[in-house]
Amino acid sequence: MKRPFSFRLTRKPKAAWGWAFAALAALWLVSADPLRAAEGDARQRLNLILVSATNTRADHLGLYGYHRATSPNLDALGRRAVVMKNAFTHASWTLPVAVSLFTSQYPFTHGLMNRDESPVLAAETPTFIDVLRGAGYQTAAFVGDRDYSPRHGHTSRFEWVFDSVKKADNQRWSSYGVFDQTLPPARKWLEEHHQKPFCLLIQGYDTHCPFARPTENSQFDPNYKGGIDFTKCYWTFEPTRPIRKRAESGLYQDVYLLKTRPETGEDSEVMFYPEDVDHMVALYDGEIHNVDEMLGGLFRDIDRLGLRENTIVVFYSDHGDMFGKHGRFMRGGPLRGTFYDDVLRIPLIIQIPRLPAKSIDDLVEVVDMAPTFLDLLGLPIPPSFKGRSFRASLEGKEASKNSATPYVFAGSTFNPGMKNDFFKYPSVILSARSREWKMIVERVDYPQGPRETTELYELTNDPQELRDLSGRRADKVSEMREAMCQWLQRIQATNVLSAF
Repeated sequence: MKRPFSFRLTRKPKAAWGWAFAALAALWLVSADPLRAAEGDARQRLNLILVSATNTRADHLGLYGYHRATSPNLDALGRRAVVMKNAFTHASWTLPVAVSLFTSQYPFTHGLMNRDESPVLAAETPTFIDVLRGAGYQTAAFVGDRDYSPRHGHTSRFEWVFDSVKKADNQRWSSYGVFDQTLPPARKWLEEHHQKPFCLLIQGYDTHCPFARPTENSQFDPNYKGGIDFTKCYWTFEPTRPIRKRAESGLYQDVYLLKTRPETGEDSEVMFYPEDVDHMVALYDGEIHNVDEMLGGLFRDIDRLGLRENTIVVFYSDHGDMFGKHGRFMRGGPLRGTFYDDVLRIPLIIQIPRLPAKSIDDLVEVVDMAPTFLDLLGLPIPPSFKGRSFRASLEGKEASKNSATPYVFAGSTFNPGMKNDFFKYPSVILSARSREWKMIVERVDYPQGPRETTELYELTNDPQELRDLSGRRADKVSEMREAMCQWLQRIQATNVLSAF
């Protein structure tokens, strides 16, 4: 088959072991229901479109209650979709999360947690894309390189892969692949391939720092007079206390020192005043608005092509971001984790044919997404998947004991290397979260010895995670640590378990 157009589109062969899924999927499809196709009629089978706006916080979208009009098109999608109010990710940077999405395995299980090692997903580890290809689906991914690059072995499972960034440029901030690069060819592919069952992934880093790239949008703070260069990223890697400085008005302000990667002759530390932090957030919101505007064109395509009646449409993010809470800016990337809900709570919007719009408060995790997609499509779920289908919740049915979960978990190791200029020390960070409580445990291996910290938050009265109760509620710390240890045992993360 000829490639449909001349972009850097790579067509991938089916994995050798993937043919086993084809036979299994063919048998599975005989059990039809209202969401599944009639036996043998490919035209009636549901399609799947996934859109990832990496680094987008749930609470900065209108349908999640944000005060700015950042997302009119996504808000409209939410009014005809199922909105998961309590969806959570497993790490604070993209690669381990993206692999968890495809494999339904936690980062400690799949092991892709250190970008410097150029990790590749084991060929024998199945993904939900392998199941789809085995069932005869066309599969295509249009991604922004870096942590969605096919060289990591996850998006390479798609039949067609469009990686928008040249490999030689993939460490430059300006080279983050964005929707302006991935959406146009994806929409063209959709136009040419929508007649047969398909799965399409579209991903971009527009809402990732730097927030003045790819297109600066200052509509939410047009009168900013500061001098910060927002074409750069700025971070902190430790809980940072502000410096008290007196302003011209005579009032004292909290000022933060943030780190950046300097150009020749520049300082690596930059002073951020309150108005600079406010403008950073405004530019971030402007980037969300830019993405939302572009996605409006995709949603109109879906309607024009008659796909709303036979296509599941999913919008999600891999993680969120930090803008000063606990003195943390950004998330530490692959160098150090940041596990507050600002980062771990993600948007998850799922439009499903013939299901009414609703909001659902159930706790769900990224590892639950792949089994849910396969369940909705009537396809087999590989036994290696660790997540649970939440289809029952989507359909308004009472969740079974096997599909309900009292906790969601996150955990990852970080090994930045001693040559790193920003943060050099290995660490591991974990969190366990119920509806009412959240515990974060971090161990950092400093040269003078390891230091472990525990934070505990009662979310009912402290949803912003500002008052650490770990020193006053030893009983709750013990209870949640036990739940965390049981989770680590269940996913066979014995090396992590022994450290705690």
